[in-house]
Amino acid sequence: MSARGLSSVVGSLLLVVSLGVVAGAQEKAPAPETGAAPEAAGKTPFSGEEDLDVSRIDQILRGEERVFEGEKFTYDPAGRRDPFVSLAEGIQEEERAEERPDGLPGMLIEELRLEGIIQTSSGIIAIVQGRDKLSYILRPGTKLYNGEVASIEPHKVVFKQQVNDPKALKPFREVVREIAEK
Repeated sequence: MSARGLSSVVGSLLLVVSLGVVAGAQEKAPAPETGAAPEAAGKTPFSGEEDLDVSRIDQILRGEERVFEGEKFTYDPAGRRDPFVSLAEGIQEEERAEERPDGLPGMLIEELRLEGIIQTSSGIIAIVQGRDKLSYILRPGTKLYNGEVASIEPHKVVFKQQVNDPKALKPFREVVREIAEK
């Protein structure tokens, strides 16, 4: 018999012996505690002398009966993420219940249209048009509703958009808006 075959047989025997030891340990009954057992005192754990609250069980059974009768199932998340909503879809912007502020701090990056980029003595700025058809001036670091301006270059503006995606490696993504050449 080769060394490889012998080690395979020895490994198999060790596995069988260890499984037998584990199974034997699980079958042992726990040692009885000192004191009288409930059966010895004439009481069994379910003898009815203790009052058990079964109202929650009845409530659950009534809910199941309503589902079987055709009513819709409802889920109460109690502050947790709804497990029936796909993580792949992420959270839609319309699902946000909070009210957005007026002006540029309430604008989404997708709602801005880049009109122009200007080099001034104090730095480079970008002119954008918002959803309200008003023009706004952007500088690097300007905060928006779902992100901020990361940088402004001669022909493009780079935004840092916040991402609410549990699968994403970074909590943001870069969105680039370029000026259309005429």
